[in-house]
Amino acid sequence: MNRTSPHYCRRSVLSLLISALIYAPPVMAAFTTNVIGVVNDETVDGSQKVDERGTTNNTHIINHGQQDVYGGISNGSIIESGGYQDVGRHNNYMGQSNNTTINGGRQSIHDGGISTGTIIESGNQDVYTGGISNGTTIKGGNSHISGGTANGTIIDGGGQTVTTQGHVDGTTINKSGYQDITQGSLATNTTINGGRQYVEQSTVETTTIKNGGEQRVYESRALDTTIEGGTQSLNSKSTAKNTQIYSGGTQIVDYTSTSDVIEVYSGGVLDVRGGTATNITQHDGAALKVTTYDLTVSGTNSEGAFSIHNNVAENVLLENGGHLDINAYGSANKTIIKDKGTMSVLTNAKADATRIDNGGVMDVAGNATNTIINGGTQNINNYGIATGTNINSGTQNIKSGGKADTTNISSGSRQVVEKDGTATGSNISAGGSLIVYTGGIAHGVNQETGSALVANTGAGTDIEGYNKLSHFTITGGEANYVVLENTGELTVMAKTSAKNTTIDAGGKLIVQKEAKTDSTRLNNGGVLEVQDGGEAKHVEQQSGGALIASTTSGTLIEGTNSYGDAFYIRNSEAKNVVLENAGSLTVVTGSRAVDTIINANGKMDVYGKDVGTVLNSAGTQTIYASATSEKANIKGGKQTVYGLATEANIESGEQIVDGGSADKTHINGGTQTVQNYGKAINTDIVSGLQQIMVNGTTEGSIINGGSQVVNEGGLAENSVLNDGGTLDVREKGSATGIQQSSQGALVATTRATRVTGTRADGVAFSIEQDAANNILLANGGVLTVESDTTSAKTQVNAGGREIVKTKATATGTTLTGGEQIVEGVANETTINDGGIQTVSANGEAVKTTINEGGTLTVNDNGKATDIIQNSDAALQTSTANGIEISGTHQYGTFSIAGNLATNVLLENGGNLLVLAGTEARDSTVGNGGAMQNLGQDFATKVNSGGQYTLGRSKDEFQALARAEDLQVAGGTAIVYAGALA
Repeated sequence: MNRTSPHYCRRSVLSLLISALIYAPPVMAAFTTNVIGVVNDETVDGSQKVDERGTTNNTHIINHGQQDVYGGISNGSIIESGGYQDVGRHNNYMGQSNNTTINGGRQSIHDGGISTGTIIESGNQDVYTGGISNGTTIKGGNSHISGGTANGTIIDGGGQTVTTQGHVDGTTINKSGYQDITQGSLATNTTINGGRQYVEQSTVETTTIKNGGEQRVYESRALDTTIEGGTQSLNSKSTAKNTQIYSGGTQIVDYTSTSDVIEVYSGGVLDVRGGTATNITQHDGAALKVTTYDLTVSGTNSEGAFSIHNNVAENVLLENGGHLDINAYGSANKTIIKDKGTMSVLTNAKADATRIDNGGVMDVAGNATNTIINGGTQNINNYGIATGTNINSGTQNIKSGGKADTTNISSGSRQVVEKDGTATGSNISAGGSLIVYTGGIAHGVNQETGSALVANTGAGTDIEGYNKLSHFTITGGEANYVVLENTGELTVMAKTSAKNTTIDAGGKLIVQKEAKTDSTRLNNGGVLEVQDGGEAKHVEQQSGGALIASTTSGTLIEGTNSYGDAFYIRNSEAKNVVLENAGSLTVVTGSRAVDTIINANGKMDVYGKDVGTVLNSAGTQTIYASATSEKANIKGGKQTVYGLATEANIESGEQIVDGGSADKTHINGGTQTVQNYGKAINTDIVSGLQQIMVNGTTEGSIINGGSQVVNEGGLAENSVLNDGGTLDVREKGSATGIQQSSQGALVATTRATRVTGTRADGVAFSIEQDAANNILLANGGVLTVESDTTSAKTQVNAGGREIVKTKATATGTTLTGGEQIVEGVANETTINDGGIQTVSANGEAVKTTINEGGTLTVNDNGKATDIIQNSDAALQTSTANGIEISGTHQYGTFSIAGNLATNVLLENGGNLLVLAGTEARDSTVGNGGAMQNLGQDFATKVNSGGQYTLGRSKDEFQALARAEDLQVAGGTAIVYAGALA
């Protein structure tokens, strides 16, 4: 062998290690086996005993390890899987285990042993007779109390089993936790907080159940229970006493068990499924679930004492989920069913004097007598019989095989009879309703005035009785002398008939295809609906009666309308039909209507042809694509045209041409609106309005009076603007080819897309590309020259007005009786007799010529330069800040600048106000002129017909104003205050 090889060395070392292990001498254990003092932080994998002299801290008990704490103390031990701790008495000393954690192992507490603060992660704790467990928390695993005692246990997961007369106190059972109490054990002061407690042959005292917790009690006693939100069920001859049930809580008592002294509060449920429940206090909103079979129940509710005994229920109150089953041969008297309460009267059972309030429901398969329905519902099911019911409000439903006799149906209530249900002797008061479905039976009906019958003539329907007019019947597919009012409705079904029907306010008669009616009176507020293919002969339509029909082939309607004229709908033609009060007529393709009258809330839809309709206030008519309307007279209603309307006369109301066309419309007080590629041709506007909206077009409108308004996106072509008419072209609107008379009013803005035309004097005018040329304004005409746009050669006559906005320019305007308002710049304006140019703040007039009878007014901060003021022309202004004026007149040049007026001429309406702190020099006040001085003036001359005033009448006499060298030469001078020098 090569001794220098590394493998040789390794084998030698290994041999030495093996030898050392084989021949090593015995060593001491790694933990203290008999603890008589204090030991800390040991790991026990064998047997350790701790007597009354010993204490261990933080011991770790692992697999095969066992710690026996007999009279000693163990603090903070951890018991792993396979580990075991046994706690008991030694020499009259109590063994103690404090704050132990069980992590898969087992802890046993025997007589004389106490555990405090144990946490069970997994594994088991056993507490035997004489042992005590305090403050244990169970997160997993199990605590088994076998004759021992456990106090203050918290069960978060896993469970606790209490057997052999064990006692647990103050336990909290959380969600996912459980506790079993068996074999004569006792649980006190338990809180079931979402968890479960099972009790068998034991006693539980002072339990609180909440958050969905559950307690199941078998052959046991439950004392002083509070149920706040969970369930307690008593089974197998169990007993309960002093139970309080709050909202969300339920106590269930089975047929062998007993519960005594029970308080049930709003939202709580007492569910007695046999057995006995006594001394109940049922508060408002509490739910009682009971039957009349084999149980005893007694207590008080808000109405007084109640009981169930020997299959008889007295004065029971049902609400908020409460329910009573009256079993076969049982009975109930004076039951009150409130909101969300229900009661079932089963076969061969009886209920008397029941009251059903709003939201309550009663189902009857037995007998119900003298029921009062106050907003609730009573269902009479197969084999059920209800007698003497008073329906004050709410509903009685008679199902197939059910019967009701002598029912009083009051206002706001209804009786519903379904197929094969039967009602006899029903009395319907005003505001009440009897509703009979196909195949239902109602005999001996007394229909009072103002009550509603809802029925049809279908197979099996059998109704007879008396109404306010006569005896009536609906049987064998024929109805006779029926009165319909106040939501009453009769449907005449195919191949059946109705005769002598009266339809009053709120009533409706429906005539289906292949059905027939004869001699129908349609009164105010009533509705007659004849569906396609139906027949109604001898209709007498009164004012306010609504007819709903169409001109579909096969439909036949004949009668007289509310105007006394004969009308008909037959052979695809309608004539003299009156539509009002929700009445409607549909004129189908290929048919026509002639001389229809549409009054308030009447409606007509035309898909075919319409001639001569009169459309009154609040009536509507729609002419659909490919349909036509001729010679409609619109007197306050609205006609919408998607097709073609010709020769309409609009006296008031509106015609909307919406994608359709209108030709030769006459507007005499109403409105025509053209939009969405609609077009109106040859409209004659006498008064009223034609407005053209986006993508609307008109051609050849003659504006004799009233207005044509072209809005953004609209176009008016070849309009004739006569005297007294107005054409208003708004921003982005267009009007071309206008023929304007001398007194036709054009209202326009330079923001219009395009305006062209010819004035009465033959001059062409236009507005294009932000520029207006040769516009004539008169008689209400207005041109607004917008910012950054221009006008040229505008002619403003009497009643006309040109408004020149900031940053806008007007050149060459002539004012002859009209007005120009200058906020921007006006160049070379000529003001003739009656014309007025007003220069507003920051506005400017350049080279204005004022002729005789014309007026130039310059306001504060206004500017007028190079003015030519001819004889008898008027200048109106003041010496206010910012005013700047210069020009010439017959006496030379004049100016106003820097609060100084020089050589101003005032005549023929001209005036000057000299403000305090300013002055005027060499002014001439001529005939018709006026000057008022509040500041200073020098060498003013007042000629004949002129007037000069110094100061104001309200001023005290003091030197507020001053006049020097005042010359009065035939005029008038008035001195109120100030000084003359």
